[in-house]
Amino acid sequence: MPKVKKDPNAPTLIPEDTFNRAKKLVELKIAPKQPKGEFTNEEWCIPPAFHTLPEFKTVIHFWAKCAIVSYNERDMKVPSRMKAIDDEAKTEKKHHSRKEIQDLFKYVKSQVKQATKRTGQFLKQLEKKEKKEEKREKLVVQIQDVETQMNEELRSSRKFVDRQELFDKRYMLGTKLGGTAPRKNALIAIEASDKQQGFIDETKDEVTKLLNSVINEGECESFNIATFSTSAVTAWSPQFQLKTDPKKGLADALKWLNKNFSAKTCSSQPYPPDWISMLNKFTGEGQQDPWRIYVCCSRSPERMHADVTTLVKELRSTLGEPAKGQPVLPMNIVAFDPTIVNDEEEKAFFDEIAGEHGSFMIDTSAEDLLALDKMLKAVAVKKKQLDKLSKKLDKMENLSERCVEDRSLLQMQIALQGMLASDLEIIDWALKNEVLPPPPDI
Repeated sequence: MPKVKKDPNAPTLIPEDTFNRAKKLVELKIAPKQPKGEFTNEEWCIPPAFHTLPEFKTVIHFWAKCAIVSYNERDMKVPSRMKAIDDEAKTEKKHHSRKEIQDLFKYVKSQVKQATKRTGQFLKQLEKKEKKEEKREKLVVQIQDVETQMNEELRSSRKFVDRQELFDKRYMLGTKLGGTAPRKNALIAIEASDKQQGFIDETKDEVTKLLNSVINEGECESFNIATFSTSAVTAWSPQFQLKTDPKKGLADALKWLNKNFSAKTCSSQPYPPDWISMLNKFTGEGQQDPWRIYVCCSRSPERMHADVTTLVKELRSTLGEPAKGQPVLPMNIVAFDPTIVNDEEEKAFFDEIAGEHGSFMIDTSAEDLLALDKMLKAVAVKKKQLDKLSKKLDKMENLSERCVEDRSLLQMQIALQGMLASDLEIIDWALKNEVLPPPPDI
């Protein structure tokens, strides 16, 4: 049976607001513009110049709000929609010729097709920027992480320096051997062994500061320097020497120290050195007793603890006070072997021979400086990495604001597409609806 052709002039029922909008689109010949560069609001499927027209203003606002009416806009006239198409109170309908509605359907259908394509173009533009911005944000986070790690390593370095008193003014300018000297007869005894070989520079530094800043500037009149090893005790002078002596004074003592205390002289002497021979040499019969002994050593002499402590006790009980009110044979000792840190046996030995009026310290500056150097090298690596990442960031454009702008453009484009698609659906319904107009009143 052939399909019956419908009368083009037949009155067709359609919501009036939808009809007027579609007709206005046709009259104004509204169509998406081709972009000259990036997509802007001028390239919306309905350009912004038409958004203020009475036929579009409220409807565009409605769809821009995702078809949600807020409470303070509850009196707003909402556009006709398919879900309320049968509600006469919400959807006012009038009859128009079928031919006219068919023409509107074709035009709006083409508009929806173009709007869908334009939405895809706005989305592609946004995604392209978002992808670049995501890379940039990841780089920013990476820079922050590296910066945090670098600052944490710097803080650790500072804490390490403070804990180890590495750059303490007392020891940068002064010496760990002590800040005071006796009135005379100060003896400086230096261990010469293969174990002390690794601390040559640190030992010379402490002895030099003792001679220059304590003995030279203080009231001490005379002093002597000696090295002691497992085989011999070698003294700079056979007796205590006046520091003011023009030939055998401080300058000559420092010259002797540099010549007789070196890696070469230490490497040939096995550890441990002979502490007993050193003590006997300078406290024996016919010798001027030292008023204070300054000792630089690696660590305590193995298997000789008892012998050394016994001898020191005997000497302190037999020598007597060097002058009224002066302590007997006090020792200021600096040990350089870092392995004895927190070793209670080592501490007990040195505290005992140092005596009540002496002192004992462990100088770990050599190992500490190596540890600090590693820390600072790690910081330098992080700084280099940070500079490299920062240069990379400088070359990347900050698209955060443009992403926000493009997101807003896309949202409006989606709203306009939604409005057109809704109107197309209603026009299609009108063409398929077979409701005839009521007969005229007689």
